[in-house]
Amino acid sequence: MRWVSDDPQPGWVEVQLTDATGTVWSLFDKPPIFDADGQLTPDATYPVDVELDCEIVTREADDNGRELVVISTRRPWGVETESGRHRFEVEPGQLAGA
Repeated sequence: MRWVSDDPQPGWVEVQLTDATGTVWSLFDKPPIFDADGQLTPDATYPVDVELDCEIVTREADDNGRELVVISTRRPWGVETESGRHRFEVEPGQLAGA
């Protein structure tokens, strides 16, 4: 979403994740956590699409029978919101290779 700061090295970025209900969550960490290709730089044109490594906790259906996937962003990198949230319900189509 945006470059936040140059400190600590190699910098700090904000990435946003939209869950299955449409709620947007902000996650903050170092660029390499979200971007192995080096796209996230202070000079990049934001927003930039990235993938976030996560762990699938479970698959379930909501009250309407819609399939949801509960993920945790804590593994492998320990990524979470500023309030400590790391579990999110997302739609299966939001996951690459799942």
